[in-house]
Amino acid sequence: MANPIQLVLSLNQAWIEAWLSSASLMVYGWSRIIDLDGQASCPAGTKHPRRAEIDQGPTFTGKYGRRRFDVDPERDI
Repeated sequence: MANPIQLVLSLNQAWIEAWLSSASLMVYGWSRIIDLDGQASCPAGTKHPRRAEIDQGPTFTGKYGRRRFDVDPERDI
């Protein structure tokens, strides 16, 4: 017959390991959310370049002959 004390101890150990694993995942998730919120609420000037980049002309990768850094008033508001 199985030892009931050993079974209870192994059950408690499995429960504690599962709880620690779920708690660590929860802490990681909350820290990730806080980091993403901090990145989203940073000042707008930090996400954009501080100086205008000047393109050297049209390239093969440009779409329909447009240059990459042309100003589009409807898009760049």
